[in-house]
Amino acid sequence: MNRIVRSVSQVMLLSVLLVVVRAVPTSATLGWLPISPEDLALKDNPKEPGADAMILYRESEVDARQANVSGDAVREYVRIKIFTQAGTKQGHIEIPYNKSWETIPYVSGRTILPDGTIKDFDGKVLDSTIVKTGGIKYFAKAFTLPDVQPGCIVEYKYDRQSRPGWVHDEGWVLSSDLYTREAHFTYYPNDVFSRSGFSARYRSYLLPKDAQMKQSANDSYSMAVNDVPAIVEEPLMPPRVAIEPTVEFYYIEPSDPDPGQSKEKYWGYFAKKWDSEIEHFDGKKDALNQEISKIVSPSDSPEAKLRKIYDRVEQIRNLSMEDYKGKTEQKAEELKADGNAADVLERGYATGHRVNLTFIGLARAAGFQATELYLAPRNAFIFMPDRNDRSEIEAEIVWVKAGSQEYYLDPSARYYPFGVLPWFETESGGVRVDGHTAAFVTTPNPQFSQATIARMADLTVHQDGSITGNIQIDFAGLEGAMERESNRKEDETGRTKNLEDEIKTWLPIGSDFEITKITNWDDIEQPLHVEATLKLPTYGSAAARSLLLPLDPFQATQAGFFSKQSRQNAIYFPYPYQEIDDVTVHAPAEYDTGGLPKPQKIDLGAALYEINATGQGNTVKVKRQLAIKGILFGKENYPTFRAFFGAVRTSDNAQMVLQYKQAGQLN
Repeated sequence: MNRIVRSVSQVMLLSVLLVVVRAVPTSATLGWLPISPEDLALKDNPKEPGADAMILYRESEVDARQANVSGDAVREYVRIKIFTQAGTKQGHIEIPYNKSWETIPYVSGRTILPDGTIKDFDGKVLDSTIVKTGGIKYFAKAFTLPDVQPGCIVEYKYDRQSRPGWVHDEGWVLSSDLYTREAHFTYYPNDVFSRSGFSARYRSYLLPKDAQMKQSANDSYSMAVNDVPAIVEEPLMPPRVAIEPTVEFYYIEPSDPDPGQSKEKYWGYFAKKWDSEIEHFDGKKDALNQEISKIVSPSDSPEAKLRKIYDRVEQIRNLSMEDYKGKTEQKAEELKADGNAADVLERGYATGHRVNLTFIGLARAAGFQATELYLAPRNAFIFMPDRNDRSEIEAEIVWVKAGSQEYYLDPSARYYPFGVLPWFETESGGVRVDGHTAAFVTTPNPQFSQATIARMADLTVHQDGSITGNIQIDFAGLEGAMERESNRKEDETGRTKNLEDEIKTWLPIGSDFEITKITNWDDIEQPLHVEATLKLPTYGSAAARSLLLPLDPFQATQAGFFSKQSRQNAIYFPYPYQEIDDVTVHAPAEYDTGGLPKPQKIDLGAALYEINATGQGNTVKVKRQLAIKGILFGKENYPTFRAFFGAVRTSDNAQMVLQYKQAGQLN
């Protein structure tokens, strides 16, 4: 079941401290809870009628007491009631885990049939790879419980064991894809951390009204909840972290300020600390001034200077974008620690954080006001400065002011053009370092023009309705950056295949599509340019000496996200974007434009669609634009967006008519 592991506390536990080793119960030593006749006879969920299944009981225990000896441990127990045939999929269990730092040493399960017969799981637990939304892959322990059928109860338990020597920021996700009737949670903080002056704290989001955190005499935390609604998985929904009831535990270092003081004092402490780091790292002014003299010219405009500095810093090898290297690998490669910006410029490599600090040093040397902006990225947190929680700060960018113009830049985001941020760093709250004070800011919402896919097709239609031709596609701005970043570890063959697979989803089924050329892969300021050939054996249809073809060969994939009548979640587009199509269709010489659909335009303010077809002789030109201009929309807007994308699909598929010329003469 769900569990939070936000980050790893990068403080090794002190082995010199006295450690008291306890015998901690594991799932293997704990028996199954009794099953009531009422639960066995239950036919439906009275709180969510019509559900396929529900969680009757869940217990989750996180024990970090022995993290320095054996690693922190998690024990999970889940009992599920199956109501329908569709619900029987709950008998297949997948437990995601990170192979690099944890194991699943124990798994057990059983099925209780409607008549009370118990069938224990005695099969194999397999290692598998599961793919979540967005193509993210996880390793998982997978197994299937026996004879799962409607009316039965399935239950399973497992242990999760982290590697020793580290304490993780752990937590609980109270909800799941199923309604939860009853759940109990326990957290045991790390003893050694506590004796070393670290303080265990927690933050919570969206908890049910009856949820009450209790702290026991042994410093453990516990919570019981009832009737937690299911999270309905839907396309284009907000990140689950924004809608799931969650409790997260973290540790405050002894030197950290008291979170109980005012936000100005709390964040001012860190602003002073961060400002000192910038000043120290960029302290060798002569080296920075000398480098600036090589990069910019006095006659350059302010933005031209910033662009040249950005280009220079982008040449620095970003170690944070590479796979982790152990000490042996670093030594073999002769990588040295970068003590200041001069070292980075001389050696040509640094971590992402130091790349940004180097940019700040160069920007200041060029006469600009520049500083660090620490963010709570919106794919993970909603920043609330009053909460005084530094652990929410998981990203950083650079803020620069040149005259009256403000710039938000992230040089450490290697594949992003000047002025373009990763989507999760836009519209995100954070702290800007203003000397020894903190300014609370929200980064700008990007313009839809900063994420553009422009598609140009030159196609020839044949008398049998098939087409052949060439396609050119430009991934500009954010779209190009994300393609480059997601394929950065691929060779030319790998990224060509990945791009082909993506583009084929835009084309009609049966398309023969092949990329012939990819350019601008390393020039991040230019759109990523793709050239390809296309063959469609059955695109158009012949009827009464006419050819009928859809207006646009590119499919509007968004319509499938709005196929259902109703909606449970808000609508969340990760970033504004636009698609621009320019399609030319050449008919055989003996055909002429017979009839074209009328131009269409739908402008919702938040979304725009236009399509227009013009014909001359045997050639038709189609211009199309689809733009999404916002990010978050309430679920009450779902009917409007559903109608919008339905109209988009209808207009895209409207038929152009190519008429056989002699037909008119015969009439």
